[in-house]
Amino acid sequence: MGVLFKNENITEDIIDILRSFQLYLPYSSWNGEKKFVSQLCVGDQLSIERAVNAIHSVSNGYTAEDRLEGFNLQLGDWHTGVKILELLYKRFYSGSSSDDHCTMFSDRNLINRRNVREDPHAAYRADRDFMILLVTSRVIAAAFQVLGLDSKQGMPTHLPIPEDLINQSKFQKLQFLHNAAAKIVDELVIDEKMMDGSIQAMVSEHERQEVLQQLELNPDGRFPCRFPGCTASFKYNGKSRRRHELGHDPPVDIPDDFPSTTEKSTPSTSKETDDMFNYNSALLSEGLFFMNFLDAVSEGDGERLIRQYKYLMLLCKADGSHSTKYALESLYQLLLVHGLSEKEAEKLVWNRGVNNHGGPGRNIPHDLEVEHSNNYNKQGIGNLGVNVNEKAVTRISKAEQPVREITGKFERSLHQFVRSGKHVQQFPTGDFDELLKELVQNNVFKYQEGRKLKHFTGFQRDVLENLDMSNVFVWINEHKKKLSSGNKAR
Repeated sequence: MGVLFKNENITEDIIDILRSFQLYLPYSSWNGEKKFVSQLCVGDQLSIERAVNAIHSVSNGYTAEDRLEGFNLQLGDWHTGVKILELLYKRFYSGSSSDDHCTMFSDRNLINRRNVREDPHAAYRADRDFMILLVTSRVIAAAFQVLGLDSKQGMPTHLPIPEDLINQSKFQKLQFLHNAAAKIVDELVIDEKMMDGSIQAMVSEHERQEVLQQLELNPDGRFPCRFPGCTASFKYNGKSRRRHELGHDPPVDIPDDFPSTTEKSTPSTSKETDDMFNYNSALLSEGLFFMNFLDAVSEGDGERLIRQYKYLMLLCKADGSHSTKYALESLYQLLLVHGLSEKEAEKLVWNRGVNNHGGPGRNIPHDLEVEHSNNYNKQGIGNLGVNVNEKAVTRISKAEQPVREITGKFERSLHQFVRSGKHVQQFPTGDFDELLKELVQNNVFKYQEGRKLKHFTGFQRDVLENLDMSNVFVWINEHKKKLSSGNKAR
């Protein structure tokens, strides 16, 4: 959906584009009216937002064509991956942290990765490869600490390898590897106490919201004033309602039966935290989330991607106003999965990519395929010179697929080798060894109370620690009502 807008009114441009897309949608006719078979339409967050608003603006049309029916709008997974990387760089990367050993900017200087930028939008491939290298080095450094290794070729002392492992079946060897990996995950990737606290807060807040919803509401679904004879009502059971009730004579006796479950207790000042440990544990955990997202995309694992959109929604909510719209789009992806028909929901979950070459692990997202198509068409448009016009550009776009097939067959008949557009690089073993040496020497995964970083002083290990789950529940319920009522696009 990446397009150029020619009119001053962007909504009119989007409507024109969607009407042209609608011409290609399958449909059936009943009593002279078309019934479109809904298809996925993928784009970045801004394109999805504009398309949703455009469709909502014509929702009172007389016919299916007028109402722009037939589109299920979906976030592109490639653009989402860029957003996740942006969140990671915002949290862990700073040009002022060169004195803080074993941080991202310090590691960048250590291995001289000058193509790495603070903004992943400006250098996505370089930033992505650097992040994967950092996470990989920390996985091995974590194995050194948890399994008791003294070198990459050493034997683990905390999880001895059975002498007859070499003679065991492939399944048994894999099971041992999984046990070793689980030991690392349980000790460093997942903070059990932190996770138990977050889950308990979510469950308690969910129960609290259910009790509040069971309170007596008026026929309009609003909270009435509890003063006898007062007809005032309020959308929320919040401060405005209580302030109004306290203004009566005598004031309403307001029971405080539902204190907020998300209030944070004041941390003890007697115990100082370890900034280096917290920083690298958080980088390991959130970096693995990013790599898991990329792996789910390449494997075409739709269910895993939807689960990760749930966590991304919380990450974006924790990021505040900088990521409000991505949090909203992530929420709507989840609402669509549970709100569409079973057939359409299955397409939304599993039809998230294409595999042009066959084989496992070779899927790419729809929006990345569109970017490749755009680049291919731009080459043809560039050759038009001064003859660029709408008719010529349309002809090039429609002929793209047949032309690709013809040129591909012609090159194969001439035994012409066609280089893939994918950049294949060998694993940077030298850089990896440098990073691993630095991590092991500084014992980053051995908790040392009072160890400080200059720039990342008081670094917070749990990115969701200050997220108010009460506000999250209110926010989710608001948008559930908007989606079900259809009175607002977002």
